[in-house]
Amino acid sequence: MDQYSALVAARKACRICVERSPGKIRSCAEFDFDPDVVSHWEAWLGHKRPKLLAVGQDFGNVGYFVRNRGRDDPYNQTNANLRKLLIEAGFTATDPAELDRDTPVFLTNSILCIKEGPMDGAVRSSWVNVCADKHLHPLVRYLKPPVVVGMGSCGWRAVRQVFALDPAPERISHAAGSSWVSAGGTRVFAVGHPGPQGLTNRSWPQQVADWRRIGQAVSAVRG
Repeated sequence: MDQYSALVAARKACRICVERSPGKIRSCAEFDFDPDVVSHWEAWLGHKRPKLLAVGQDFGNVGYFVRNRGRDDPYNQTNANLRKLLIEAGFTATDPAELDRDTPVFLTNSILCIKEGPMDGAVRSSWVNVCADKHLHPLVRYLKPPVVVGMGSCGWRAVRQVFALDPAPERISHAAGSSWVSAGGTRVFAVGHPGPQGLTNRSWPQQVADWRRIGQAVSAVRG
C-alpha cells in the first residue's frame, strides 16, 4: 500500500469520534458510495504536491453527504466564494463542480466525518483535536505544502495544533489576517471561513486582502 492509500484507509477505518459521540457524528465509510479519498473536497482541488493546503471545517452533515452521493453540491456557496478568493491569490481554479488536476491546491477539512443534525449544527472541539492528530498531521507530512491556510475557527484550530503554533492566538477572531512560520518553515495563515456565516465575522474586503497576502507568500515560494 502506498502512502496516499494508507491515508485513505486510515480515514475510512477511524471510529474514534463516532464511538465517543454516538448519534452525533458518522463515518463517511459507512456509505457504499464513499470515494477513495482522504478529503471529500479533493473532488475539486486535490493536487498531491500543492503550493497551498487549505483546511476548512467539515463536509457538511449526513443529509448533504447522502443527497450529493459523497460530492459537493455544484451550487455550494462556500466553494463559489473560495474560488473567487483563490483567484485573488493568483490561482486559476476551475468551477467547483469540475475536478481540477492542475491547480496546485489541496483542500481538506478539520473534521473528516459528517455530523448528524443540521448543516450549521454544533461541532465539538474534541473532533477537531482528534482529526488533526490522526489525519491532518499525516496528510501534512505527505503533501509537504509550503503554505497552509486555516479557514474559520475549526480550520484554524486544526492547523494551529498540527504546526504547534502556541504563541498564536487561539481565537480566529484574533488570529485572522495574520501569519506565522512553523518550526519546520511552513508559512501558516489564519483567515475567516469563506462560507456565508464566515463572512458575517470577517467581511469580504478583509478576506480578499487576506488572500492577496497569501498569494504573495505563494509567489515567493514559486520564485
